[in-house]
Amino acid sequence: MNRFVLALSFFVCLSAATQSQEPTQPGKEHQFLAETVGEWSVTIASPGGDMSGKCVYKMAHNGLWLTSQLDMKMPVGTFTGQGLDSYDPVKKKFIAIWVDSMSASPLVLEGDRSADGKKVTLTGKGPGPDGNSVSYKTETEYVSKDKHVFKMWMGSDSGEPMMVATYSRTK
Repeated sequence: MNRFVLALSFFVCLSAATQSQEPTQPGKEHQFLAETVGEWSVTIASPGGDMSGKCVYKMAHNGLWLTSQLDMKMPVGTFTGQGLDSYDPVKKKFIAIWVDSMSASPLVLEGDRSADGKKVTLTGKGPGPDGNSVSYKTETEYVSKDKHVFKMWMGSDSGEPMMVATYSRTK
């Protein structure tokens, strides 16, 4: 009975706290992310070979999160990935979470938009080829409303990126 009362008290307090708090509203950074909503063709150049596929972007969760669904054809089969991108107004950082068909661990990144608004650079940790955590850096350059180029470095961000993906809007 004591557990029930404790649990009920917790949910009453939680409910009161969430009712008094205004929900986060999308800001200009979320509107910036929303500009990519649509369907895109994707070509990837990497040391493992070139690949192609498609990506669909949608806004979700009251316009706070940009979702992405990537489907690629690889030499060894199909690759799928899903992303969640947003802007955290408390941290004042862009954030990204990525999961895909090659790992059971997420890649979590955060970072900033350049002063000219053309690039978003993120850093964080995620799974490496051996399953251990490794540092990542990504840079997305918004060339135009219909094209962006995504680069990724793993480990050291010096030298050539491990992958360059070019996105071209199809719808």
